[in-house]
Amino acid sequence: MRVWGEILSALDAVGRCVLVSIVDVAGSSPREAGTRMVVRPDMSFMGTIGGGRLEYDVLHEAVSLMSEGGAAFQIRSYVLGPDLGQCCGGRVEIAFEQFHFNYRSRAQEFSTQENAGIFSTTANTCSSGPLERQVLPPSMCRADSAENVLNQGILTERFGEDRPHLYLFGAGHVGKALVLAMAPLGFQISWIDDRREIFPKYLPSNIRCIHLNEPQVVVKNLEPGNYVIVMTHDHKRDHAIVDAAVRRTDLAFIGLIGSATKRARTLKRFKDSGVSEAQSKQLVCPVGITEIKSKKPSDIAISIAAQLLMVKEKQMSNVQGGFRFAS
Repeated sequence: MRVWGEILSALDAVGRCVLVSIVDVAGSSPREAGTRMVVRPDMSFMGTIGGGRLEYDVLHEAVSLMSEGGAAFQIRSYVLGPDLGQCCGGRVEIAFEQFHFNYRSRAQEFSTQENAGIFSTTANTCSSGPLERQVLPPSMCRADSAENVLNQGILTERFGEDRPHLYLFGAGHVGKALVLAMAPLGFQISWIDDRREIFPKYLPSNIRCIHLNEPQVVVKNLEPGNYVIVMTHDHKRDHAIVDAAVRRTDLAFIGLIGSATKRARTLKRFKDSGVSEAQSKQLVCPVGITEIKSKKPSDIAISIAAQLLMVKEKQMSNVQGGFRFAS
């Protein structure tokens, strides 16, 4: 979620809102530190801190602050077991921050920065008024840093979205289903096919359609860490794309739709063309989690989406350290 974009939208629509942020977690919790919601006076909201009784109580608290004129910034502690009857057993620190229309120009500045990429701010939470955020130099902002850290009254926050980039080759039945499944999952998607007319007219903003007759040429210019899924209508083209992909060693995922037979033939062609065994092992074929056997396009799409989420979360936990979530 682009936090400042939502705050700006709320200020323009109703003149006020509350930013709810999890700033610290001990033990199990529904969501991790850095999770946020933007709440409006009518209790409509964007984002989630995990649902359940915690979110229910926090929503009411946010609306109450707006109606009663509470402090501009405050932190409350919730013990999920004794306080809320949730079985998680952990404790969360929740920050409530009120914004009014007179903050609009600052929200606009932050929204513009958020649209341009990731940035970090720091603020002293001990002041009695609204937080006075100072933007940190780019050298102090990393995509793998924590979303927020509260240390001795100083709150350091990271805003903006670091979306993994998926290159999806093929706009057939499964490709269309996969785009729908992946759209809300925090990926930037480049969707590539040589048939311009096959793309849907309307798509979510995080999906870009590319008409290309020789899609394999794209692979050479991908950024390290990008994801590749191949499911075109031409087996020769499929092979050309995955051949170009496995010759690199810096992509996060290389998946090819198909059967065990297609995998065997692809690996033989790799060997015949000089692709090493280590390079070949990068290919995931058939793509998707093995527990889902259905061949319906929608079911295959869910299977692939689940697999990509597992890869994404594994990468995030390796970089940031794992969070302990409630079951």
